[in-house]
Amino acid sequence: MLRYILSAAAAYLLGSLSFGIIFSKAKYKKDIRDFGSNNAGASNTLRTFGKGAAAFVFLFDALKGAVAVLLARYLLCGDANAQLCAYLAMLFSVLGHMFPVFFGFRGGKGVATTCGALAALQPVTLPFVLVVFLIVLAAGKMISLASVVSAALLPIATFVLCLARDAPARLPTAVTAILAALVIFMHRENLRRILRGEERKLGEDKVDPNAEDQKEGLK
Repeated sequence: MLRYILSAAAAYLLGSLSFGIIFSKAKYKKDIRDFGSNNAGASNTLRTFGKGAAAFVFLFDALKGAVAVLLARYLLCGDANAQLCAYLAMLFSVLGHMFPVFFGFRGGKGVATTCGALAALQPVTLPFVLVVFLIVLAAGKMISLASVVSAALLPIATFVLCLARDAPARLPTAVTAILAALVIFMHRENLRRILRGEERKLGEDKVDPNAEDQKEGLK
């Protein structure tokens, strides 16, 4: 039991290192959550500070998910407990990203961290999800829609691939279903805007972080 608790706690603390906030404060002396969608993830960083900043944030938000999984799997748990510890780490690293203890529980939407954890734990699943993400993004030009559709696909792809490989499917499918629900929940405002035809498309509504009137966020 202690190993499970340690795995979850370590993953949550790693997930709470919100690199969107860390980067924006360190480089620009601003809080990314004061701009655009008020979100701490790579998408809002792209809109506010540009491609280079967004790439940095996505990479490190993904890496923390991968590190959390690998830490739990190979250091905190023994062989008999490794899979459960790793999936707990996957879940809690994303929860940490969404609700970071170091930043007032206001973080990102979990997409990059989920990708990183998947790369470490279910690398065979990640390409399928990424292909769907890119197809939806190319068709609709909306990162939010591509993220939601990819999240919805994740537990389905996990279940099918586990069956195809004759591997246990219950735990991976359950955890990825919880993650999918969390990611979709975090995009609930985006979904409302999509239904109203008001969602921002890729390249639209770039935020000027020096403009005072954009600090309350684009609604």
